[in-house]
Amino acid sequence: MAKPRASKGFLLPPRTTPNESEGRRQKWLADAEASFVSPSATNKRYYSVILKALWPAGHGIPGPVLTENDIRAAIDSFRHAAGKDPYRDVFRRMRELQGEEGFTSIVKEGTRYQLQSLNVSQKREPRAKLGKAEWRKLKEKYGHRCANCGAQEPDVKLSPDHKIPRRRHGSNDIGNLQPLCEQCNNIKSNVCVGCELNCQVCSWAFPGEYKQLIVADDNKELIRREAEKRGIPQSDLVNAILRNHFNNAQS
Repeated sequence: MAKPRASKGFLLPPRTTPNESEGRRQKWLADAEASFVSPSATNKRYYSVILKALWPAGHGIPGPVLTENDIRAAIDSFRHAAGKDPYRDVFRRMRELQGEEGFTSIVKEGTRYQLQSLNVSQKREPRAKLGKAEWRKLKEKYGHRCANCGAQEPDVKLSPDHKIPRRRHGSNDIGNLQPLCEQCNNIKSNVCVGCELNCQVCSWAFPGEYKQLIVADDNKELIRREAEKRGIPQSDLVNAILRNHFNNAQS
């Protein structure tokens, strides 16, 4: 993934006047807003706020490098003007922009974001909205707890997560949904970016069946030393040890 680049962003053609560049910006933003596939008018407004923050007036492309706090402040300022409290799902909206809305040119590096080009990828099918009754039953099934960390309402806010991401052909069926707290949802989304491993045995997709493996610190050091001695990746060594153990147990 390309890293956000510190830049004043002046990639405008020669002799482009400030009015022409601002007209270009306004047209791109208007076209972007007209193309949103989300069925939620509220979400579309948040998408617009984020895009305007990533490409502010008077700036070229690539846009400025913004922190998570910058993005959050833009949304909160918009809500404050409407007399509303700060917003909690800022980065779910950002992920939707980068995902189903196709703005893959918004590049994230750590906690920083940058709009690096004006290209927009193919849109995805809009996320199906989970009905209130279905959402209530799903949370009841999990005891109103995050499926991953176990944090419980009202200490955390839960939201529905696709166990197998839709970009990996995960369905909108209730069986492919689980409640996650905001922190776990954000971590899972970052872990899934670019991942091509088998979702069916992923501890994030199925935390009840495949718990995250915790290796004691002293064992980590032993693994590191042995892998270095053999000249192989540490994961290969661990898998070889496990494979030998279970083969011997079956014989």
